[in-house]
Amino acid sequence: MCSIIASYSKSKIKELAALNAYRGQHSHSVYVFEKYNNLVLYEHRAIGPLNIDEHNLPDGYIICHQQAPTTDNKNNSIHPAQLMDELLWHNGILKEKTIADLQLKHDSNVTWDTKLLLLHIVNNKTPNDVDGTFSCIHYNGKKLYMFRNEISPLFYDEELNISSTKFENSISVEPNKVLELTTNLSYNIVNEFKTVENPYYFGA
Repeated sequence: MCSIIASYSKSKIKELAALNAYRGQHSHSVYVFEKYNNLVLYEHRAIGPLNIDEHNLPDGYIICHQQAPTTDNKNNSIHPAQLMDELLWHNGILKEKTIADLQLKHDSNVTWDTKLLLLHIVNNKTPNDVDGTFSCIHYNGKKLYMFRNEISPLFYDEELNISSTKFENSISVEPNKVLELTTNLSYNIVNEFKTVENPYYFGA
């Protein structure tokens, strides 16, 4: 497992990091985005557990990832995956056949599922036709988005605090929607996709 957490508040990040620590502490990352134009103000990746008190963070939207890697290349797969200016934080795992299909589709020898998922999103604008589990935050160089399929958890509240584990007053991110995060603490649905296969979902 891995976890994604985000907040405008450093104290809330500390709370959410502790809540999600059980999901993995092999490695972590910390990013801060300027509130109004989403410029990257701070970035940090490291092996070991996250201790947010070690970071002198600028004001902005903080996104952190705590990782229990699902790849053998553990030290070179610290989230987010990056392609030019685009970034992807991912909780979940793609099926081996999906990885092979994406490598073929995009003529790539990348083996890290998160980077392949980012490549697919860059080329196709949505995570359609991706079999596996995923909940993600995506930065396209200008804007921030969040999305999940029906299998992978992601929760948020009215202050745009985000967590892979449910927290007080949070609700589940609606599955199969790509949501643009806005600076007025809201979101817009900008795209949709389908969960390829979900053995745990039986309809309403």
